[in-house]
Amino acid sequence: MKFGTAATVSLSALMAFGCATQQEQVPGAGNIVIDTYGVNMRQYQLDLADCKGLAMAARRDEGRRGIVRAAGGALLGGALGAIIGDSSRAAVAGAGTGAIIGGVSGVGSAHSEANRIAKNCLRGRGYRVLN
Repeated sequence: MKFGTAATVSLSALMAFGCATQQEQVPGAGNIVIDTYGVNMRQYQLDLADCKGLAMAARRDEGRRGIVRAAGGALLGGALGAIIGDSSRAAVAGAGTGAIIGGVSGVGSAHSEANRIAKNCLRGRGYRVLN
């Protein structure tokens, strides 16, 4: 039984290492995957750069979104902490937790929107985006 567990852990570690060291197929594409069959890769690199440039507007907005959502999360978390915990200490803890969750959510939504913009731009230019 111990050998099976050790072998499983070792195999999992090797698989994780293999995934972590894998290089991206198309340099600069990040997490965008396209069907490269019949694609002029030089033109694709130019189009990718243009589309990522368009998506930068959403990325520039991530700081503002993070702050706004952190403030909203702090208010909601503080109120819930005060109601549920019935103390100022619970309200402060709730506000802190809400601020962190709200801030992360705001930044994450800006990243998601930037990726969506870049993918839609590439689709509009005739590429088959797979993810």
